[in-house]
Amino acid sequence: MLLTSLALAAALLAQPAVAGAAATLVEPREARMTLDGRSWSCDSAGQCIGRGGGNTQPLMRECRRFVARFGAVSAFSRNGLALTEAELGQCNAAVA
Repeated sequence: MLLTSLALAAALLAQPAVAGAAATLVEPREARMTLDGRSWSCDSAGQCIGRGGGNTQPLMRECRRFVARFGAVSAFSRNGLALTEAELGQCNAAVA
């Protein structure tokens, strides 16, 4: 019983503290915008947090739509899933 409780507690602690999305801008700037049902806020260091459920869409599509409005990213994740370096290259193609 104790072992089960410890395993459950460890699993809960391993989950991200805030459900949503995160991105890091290549060219840092402050910005705020609601995009596809998610409220994005970027600080002066280019760290962006997306709060809210957002529309159901593939991670790559959400990244491309984000990049088209905010600019290139060096990181993009949603609910614990992060794009790889190769995927970030594809995502950043939306800038052009």
